[in-house]
Amino acid sequence: MRAILEFSLPEEQDDHAYALSGLDALLVISDLENEIRSKLRYDSGEFKEFNVESYDDDGKKSNRRVKGCDDTLEQVWNLLIRFKSERNLPELV
Repeated sequence: MRAILEFSLPEEQDDHAYALSGLDALLVISDLENEIRSKLRYDSGEFKEFNVESYDDDGKKSNRRVKGCDDTLEQVWNLLIRFKSERNLPELV
């Protein structure tokens, strides 16, 4: 079997770019799921602690370290899984 996608460039340049970036989008989603899983299961990864920028009333910027909220991350993880399922996205192997 063979599948060939054809695009009329430059008119369909955006569609062409979307088709080429499909695998990269799946990899981004997978990376995000893995980071959430790392926090929820092992209390590690990007969401364990991170910097948050904030500004006071005078416009002065400050940074503070915060911990990821497990409840929120679990909801995001479930939402990602649901969206992937609804769109029939393939699992990466």
